[in-house]
Amino acid sequence: MSKSIAKNAFYKILLNLFNIVMPVIIATYTYGVIDQTLIGRYTTAYSIFNYFFIFAGFGIYNYAIREISKVRSDKKKMSQLFTSFFVIGIASNIGTLIIYVLFSFFAFKDTPAFVVHLILALNMISNIFYIEWANEALENYGFITLKTIVVRLIYAVLLFLTVKSSDDFLMYVFLTTFSTFLNNIISYFYIKKGVGFDFSNIKIKRHIKFLILVIIMSNGNVLYTQLDKAMLGLYVSEVSAAYYSVAHNVMTIINALVLSVVFVTIPRLANIIAGKDRTKYLKLLNKITQTLFAFLFPVAIGMFILAEEIFIIFGKGKYPGGGPVLEVFCVYMISLGFEAILTNQVMYVNKKEKELVKMIFLAGIVNTILNLVFLKMGIFNEVTAIITTTFSNYLLVFFEYIYVRKVLKLEFKMFTFKNLKYFLYALTFLPIGLIFKSTISNMYLYIVATVISCSFVYAFLLFITKDAIWAVAMDRVIPKVKSIMKK
Repeated sequence: MSKSIAKNAFYKILLNLFNIVMPVIIATYTYGVIDQTLIGRYTTAYSIFNYFFIFAGFGIYNYAIREISKVRSDKKKMSQLFTSFFVIGIASNIGTLIIYVLFSFFAFKDTPAFVVHLILALNMISNIFYIEWANEALENYGFITLKTIVVRLIYAVLLFLTVKSSDDFLMYVFLTTFSTFLNNIISYFYIKKGVGFDFSNIKIKRHIKFLILVIIMSNGNVLYTQLDKAMLGLYVSEVSAAYYSVAHNVMTIINALVLSVVFVTIPRLANIIAGKDRTKYLKLLNKITQTLFAFLFPVAIGMFILAEEIFIIFGKGKYPGGGPVLEVFCVYMISLGFEAILTNQVMYVNKKEKELVKMIFLAGIVNTILNLVFLKMGIFNEVTAIITTTFSNYLLVFFEYIYVRKVLKLEFKMFTFKNLKYFLYALTFLPIGLIFKSTISNMYLYIVATVISCSFVYAFLLFITKDAIWAVAMDRVIPKVKSIMKK
């Protein structure tokens, strides 16, 4: 049975709100007690590990959500698909684990990073039980939210109890791996109660071709931010990688909340496409896009204004001068919103993985070349690294949009005034921020004044223009408020 998109979005937003609060608390604590060099070492090691982890996951997550969403009304077919994907996952994780351990032994045996790489390798064992794709395909967002909150709280408690200084760095690395295992194993036993294995019609070969395409499509970040982190750590310094990592973590946490409305609708859109209801698909797609932009632009520009202050708070004062890195990440974040719509809601659900892979590779190669050119020129650092990535990602968005309009001939106009007006409204934040910056000396007071004032101005602009998103929000909020007041 299909579940309410609004209810799914609520659970997803609740989860991501928690995933904002907890990572901020955890990261702020971690960056305060662990040395910059060690944070950079972990960032570099994890970036290298991710290149292998891509093949361990084998693209199953994205592909399985789409395929299981199509047959979720047929329990037998669903169990057969679940079994096929699980078997593929066992093979890909074990095979990649062996290769990664051998690589780590020969490349890092005599370096301080070797132990970090070995601990990270444990993620591939826990990844065997990563079947969150089944929960998402069945839209079990209530369970996902509760489970993740509990696991994150356990992780936080253990972290605060055991990680007190840089001497506990390896414990920190281990706990991140342990929390992943706990998260995965709980989901595995939960979904097994409702789905189960069925080896009667298991199919492996037919899925491999599509999974390889999805691997590249869903892991294009190896040619973008992951490449940046690895190159900074290996060719510039671990401290430079740490600065990049702090800014990336801040942006990722906020961006996850903003993109909640996108990812909870992938199963529903895939199901609609399978039913060949193009009108219903376009209507939902346009609604999703407008809703996303209404949140994306004000959040990105708000972060841009407060970049330096956010960096100081998040890094506990250990990362001075990090504002410019986060400012560029805010511009990058907007491109991620565009890409999320075009990649996940259009190209992917319409089965255009092959064409998408070519675009991701082309833009990724551009980023790689620019990084190498800047490195050769001696100007490659945490700021120029994200500048090249931002440029390349906008290039990818351009390729995708042209393809959607000219080749797919989809009547989907993403860059309309109806959608981009939110960007114009959010630009009013810039003078507000400048005024408060020059008149308020206390950092925390400046942040509070800026956030409250910008929020009020944005809400006022939505109200006086009778914005559709604002109207829908008020139609849902006001009746609930009245109901509470009557009680």
